[in-house]
Amino acid sequence: MIDQPISGFMSRRVVYGDEETPLREIVSRMRIAEQSAFIVCDERRAPIGVITESDAIGLLEGALAGHFFENTRACDIMATPVTTLPESACMSEVIRIMTKRTFRRIPIVDDKGQLTGIVNLTDLQDAMNTALERRGRDLEVAVMARTAELQAANEKLERLSQHDGLTGLLNRRAMSTRMAELHSLCERHGNPYSVILMDIDHFKLFNDSQGHLQGDAILEAIANTLERSVRVADSVFRYGGEEFLVTLPETSATEAELVAERIRRNVETLGLPHPASPTADHVTLSLGVASIDAEEIADIGRWEDLVERADRALYRAKESGRNRVVGWKESDRA
Repeated sequence: MIDQPISGFMSRRVVYGDEETPLREIVSRMRIAEQSAFIVCDERRAPIGVITESDAIGLLEGALAGHFFENTRACDIMATPVTTLPESACMSEVIRIMTKRTFRRIPIVDDKGQLTGIVNLTDLQDAMNTALERRGRDLEVAVMARTAELQAANEKLERLSQHDGLTGLLNRRAMSTRMAELHSLCERHGNPYSVILMDIDHFKLFNDSQGHLQGDAILEAIANTLERSVRVADSVFRYGGEEFLVTLPETSATEAELVAERIRRNVETLGLPHPASPTADHVTLSLGVASIDAEEIADIGRWEDLVERADRALYRAKESGRNRVVGWKESDRA
C-alpha cells in the first residue's frame, strides 16, 4: 500500500507562475482554482518557491489593518527553498517528509525537474483511504475464497467420512444417522419404515477361489444393482464386509419384502459366476426384512432393535437354503 507511486494519486491541477506574478493575480487564481498553494517557477518551470493560503490570509489581515500590497510580487512573499519529489517517489516518502517537516503539500516534478503536479495532505489522506479500502476488499475476497475452499474441503471430508471407499455407497456411520432420523419420525408421527439386511452367499468361498480383486468387483457390481433397484427416497448402505442394508421410509412389511425380492432377482439376473458356491453357479443374495409402524414403536425402543430383527430374518434365510427373502416374525424373538 505505501509503495504506491505518487503519480497515482497526485493532483495535476496546480496553480503556478513566475516570480514576477502580482499578489492580486495569485490570490485570484488560487480562489478560482480552489487551490491552497501557488507554486513559483523559474523559466524552466522548475519550482523555486511556494505561496500558501496562510500567506495570503496574513496579507489580507495586513490590508485590513491599512497596509497596501499593490506592488507585491511572488518573489516578495514566497517561501524558499522548495522541497520537491519526483513522480517515481512512493507514498512512504511523502508520508516521511510531511511528518518530519510538517508540510501540508509537496510539489512534484518530472525527471527534468519541471513541475507536473502537487500532493496535498488531503490527496495523501484520500490515497491512503482508497488504498485501505482496496486492501480491505482484497482481503475480503481472499477470505471469501479461502472460506469457500475450506467449505469445499470440509464437504469433501464429510462425504468421504460417510461413504464407503470401494463401492461409493453410504457407510455405517451414515446409516446410523439415517436410521435415527427414520426412527424419530416413527416415534413422533407414526411414520412406518422398513430395513432390508442382505448378505452375499458364500462370499468367503468366492474370495478364496477367485481372489480379492474379483471379490471387490463383485461388491461394486452388487452396489450398483442395489442403487438401481430402489427408490430415490430409499438409501443403500454398505453394512460391513459382504453385507448391505437398505432403508425404506413409508414402507410396510409387505412392500419391503417385494422390494427385497426385486433386489434378489436383479442380482441373480447379473449372472456373476460363482463356481465355488454350494447354492448356485452364480452370485446370489440372502435377505432379511424387518418393519415398524406406529403400533409397534412401543415394542421397539431403538432403531438398533429393528436392525437386529432384520439380522434374525437374514439368519433364517441362510438356514433355509440361501438365495431367498425372509421377513421377521414373532417366532424369531429370542
